[in-house]
Amino acid sequence: MPAPRSSRQQLERLVDGFLFAAAFGLAYFVRSRIETLPEIEPFELHLWLFPFFALLGPTALASQKFYDPVRRPTAHSRLKAAASGAFIVLISTIALIFIARLQYARSVILMAGILGSAFAWLRSVLLPSFSVARIGTRLGKDRVLWVGNPVANARLRTALSQGERSSLETVGDFDPMTENPDHIVPILHEKSVGIVIFNLQGVSTQRLLPLIEACECEGVAIVVRPGFLTGSYYGMELDLFAGEAVIHYRPQAASPAKLLVKGCIDRVAAALGLLALSPLLLAVAVSIKATSQGPVLFSQARSGINGRPFRLYKFRTMRPDADREKAALAEQNEMMGPTFKLANDPRVTPIGRFLRRHSLDELPQLWNVLVGDMSLVGPRPLPTSEIEQIRDDAQRRRLSMKPGLTCLWQISGRNDIIHFDDWVRLDLAYIDRWSLGLDLRILLATIPVVLFGKGAR
Repeated sequence: MPAPRSSRQQLERLVDGFLFAAAFGLAYFVRSRIETLPEIEPFELHLWLFPFFALLGPTALASQKFYDPVRRPTAHSRLKAAASGAFIVLISTIALIFIARLQYARSVILMAGILGSAFAWLRSVLLPSFSVARIGTRLGKDRVLWVGNPVANARLRTALSQGERSSLETVGDFDPMTENPDHIVPILHEKSVGIVIFNLQGVSTQRLLPLIEACECEGVAIVVRPGFLTGSYYGMELDLFAGEAVIHYRPQAASPAKLLVKGCIDRVAAALGLLALSPLLLAVAVSIKATSQGPVLFSQARSGINGRPFRLYKFRTMRPDADREKAALAEQNEMMGPTFKLANDPRVTPIGRFLRRHSLDELPQLWNVLVGDMSLVGPRPLPTSEIEQIRDDAQRRRLSMKPGLTCLWQISGRNDIIHFDDWVRLDLAYIDRWSLGLDLRILLATIPVVLFGKGAR
């Protein structure tokens, strides 16, 4: 039986750490031998970058699901993950050097990041094929007894990968629903079984307990396949709950640790953004006050993560009594679904139209990001009244991620996308493929959208 996935991943990350460190050493050696370029800093000053690259490289690759064989099963998809990881390594290292005001040749950093990711990708392509070819001849195959419904077991065996098939030898099936539990011990003895795979699909768990106890007494390895939520978009991990092992399915691909990193980045960036943009915020506030009656800010109840309501803040772009006029305009709604949008909304003030076109009215939401109600990137928060109109339960899954200032919908045409189903489809694609690298790409793509006002209402 192949090593447990977590152990394999740890070993792969350790090997890749050495590869990234080696890539940095090679990059320095190559750069130092190019006499036509200016002389670079002494080697001794670069020593701390070796462990830094050894840690950062695998971490960046892991954030792109590089080590997940379920989501990155092919050489091509791993190459895409490696390229994204190299980008994260380069941006992170250059940012650190810039903040610390250190002087290093950026060509070394660039070469090391690219080489390290390339080495890791080659390792992922070449090493599995080598192990599949040799493992059976060197160590022999694990003799496996399949416990469960024979039809379900046969179906599961057809889904095995080439590597899994090469390391397993099936000795037979044991149907706990029809066979005597006492018969399993003789089978374990006669067949020299090393692993028993319990396929729970369609089987009463009560009938499995004596079989598991027998395997424990015999010292036979146990693999349990739950047999539900197969192919689900949920992320899965093993956890402890009330002192027992449980399977934890998360409604999005992001792990809690990565979401914590995302939240920290959000709050730091929001704080810096509020400070840096304070002159612009003041100028917008003064222009609103000088051109129309009413408050500068507009607040509204919006639905946050899991539908939890919060107060969202925007610069006011409409007349103060705009909410009372909405019902009279309902028949002119240009969106198909629970949301309301109108291209030439008569309630919008002249200055408000400019602010909306360039999304300047959204800037106060940096405060929502700072206090944790929102994120920089995530599905746009809808008013609670519009959420209540949603009848398709699948559309509510967009609430499983914290709402954001910008999203895929924002950079894909915004209000030019009139079908709410298309809006939801983009949000769910973001949730299922989330990574810090995707957040960065969306933030960068938002800049031209804001500058040119694409799809604004």
